[in-house]
Amino acid sequence: MTELTVAICTYNRADSLSDTLAHLCRLQGVETLQWELLLIDNNCRDHTQQVAARFRKRLPLRYLVESDQGLSHGRNRALREARGDVVVFTDDDVRPVPGWLSAYVDAFVSYPEAEYGGGPIKPWWPQGKPGWVRNVKMPLLAGLFGVYDLGYALHWYSAAEMHPFGANFALRRSLFERLGPFRADLGAVGNVPGRGEEAEYFLRACAAGARGVYVPAAAVLHRVDPDHLRLGYLYRYGEQKGIASRKIHGGTHSPSRFAEGTYLAKGLWQLLRARGDRFRQCVINMGIAKGLRAGFADE
Repeated sequence: MTELTVAICTYNRADSLSDTLAHLCRLQGVETLQWELLLIDNNCRDHTQQVAARFRKRLPLRYLVESDQGLSHGRNRALREARGDVVVFTDDDVRPVPGWLSAYVDAFVSYPEAEYGGGPIKPWWPQGKPGWVRNVKMPLLAGLFGVYDLGYALHWYSAAEMHPFGANFALRRSLFERLGPFRADLGAVGNVPGRGEEAEYFLRACAAGARGVYVPAAAVLHRVDPDHLRLGYLYRYGEQKGIASRKIHGGTHSPSRFAEGTYLAKGLWQLLRARGDRFRQCVINMGIAKGLRAGFADE
């Protein structure tokens, strides 16, 4: 059996995908590894297929089209098609470090009881970091930027630690055969910035007694899309977080519109203090409040 499957689900990001594939060609320590790359095309309408064709001779690439729209559908297709004992998920807008894949292999060999793993995600600013970004680790902005860092030590995840982010995580076959698929009602769908599918999966994994390992050497750089820094996107991003939270955790009451107004007032105060990062966190919180109400209405 193939040792490892790398899975990338993509939707209309041919140019950034090309950059990601080019960096996968530079991986080190994989010469003797039995691995494959699953590229899941989720109904792309750009030149994704042509990009994939350029890399067929340079990577162990299998190209599949998943017609059901949504990131969760793409990831579930990868789980069904994977030949590897371990499936490593990453995104179509990252740059893995040269030792990324070999670090996962070493970690799963060193921790044979580990059923999942995760690695650091560091922000990559293709057009330069905006001046208003003072603290990339502010909780909501960190999620938006994809920032994930638990330090420099290889270790078992503790119950108190944040579990892996979607741009860089791995599942052992024993785990996904036991847990089943990702929830298809969570996650991004086309251009809608859905959230929560991997978070819910790791909640299930922990409830099932699975253990995971943090792999600091398995790092990727994640491209921060300038369009995702616009206020309208921040609000929609927060809204989807609220909807996902309601679906995952439930609740007995709906937040009032007063919560949105409160965050708006707090945000404007932060803007007056020249704290653009805190202002934008308040915008995301406004969206979360709306999403929580929407999720309550759907119950």
